[in-house]
Amino acid sequence: MNRSHIIPDFMYKGLFDENHFIAPIDLIQFKRKKLLPNGFYDSNILCENCDNKILGKLESYSSIVIWGGKVNSDSYPKYEQKVNHLNQKFLHLTNVDYIKFKLFLLSIIWRASISRQKIFKAVSLEEHENKIRKMIFENNPGTEEDYPVGIFILTQNNESPTKMISNPLPVEIDNNLSYIFLINGLVINCKIEGQGDKEFYNHITIKENNTMDIYIFDEKDSIEYVDNYLKKKLRYKKYFA
Repeated sequence: MNRSHIIPDFMYKGLFDENHFIAPIDLIQFKRKKLLPNGFYDSNILCENCDNKILGKLESYSSIVIWGGKVNSDSYPKYEQKVNHLNQKFLHLTNVDYIKFKLFLLSIIWRASISRQKIFKAVSLEEHENKIRKMIFENNPGTEEDYPVGIFILTQNNESPTKMISNPLPVEIDNNLSYIFLINGLVINCKIEGQGDKEFYNHITIKENNTMDIYIFDEKDSIEYVDNYLKKKLRYKKYFA
């Protein structure tokens, strides 16, 4: 039996306790659940070759992009901290592999769609599920306008948690469909349908010229983002004391 990981192991960094357990909380109904020793897995939704080789290759690359590490510098992104005209901080990445990193980000949403885990039940890609699967397994990310996807970084603070894994949520506005996924301080934002918000996605999506801008929310904006995401004010003192 092949146990396929829905969220790659490296994305849990810092979330496990000293006994390697994680305490999931349903952030829709705000119910604590039993401890999980290995995060979120599903049995037999992927073959071993697909899971370990095809997705594994994307994960090996992306783990270094996200967390860093000792690698051949010519093969991985260079990072430059910048501030735009609105005083928003962001990381400007160059030399980021468009194919590998875009397909990795798409694979997170795709795996959530095929998962049987209840936490991912809001993700339903429908006809897009097979299209994205084909992109991943044929190593073809398409153009920048094909499922544009990017990430944000939330800053840790003492008031509201950002280092958590939440229920991914659909955002449907004027025939546009996106999915937002909060994972361990990172927000993955992927456009699935519609032509709206082109300017927004142009700012955040990974580009075919192997560049990407990753915006960093300060403490105040991070708290507001989580509040808006959950449509509820989640505070340490109230829920985690």
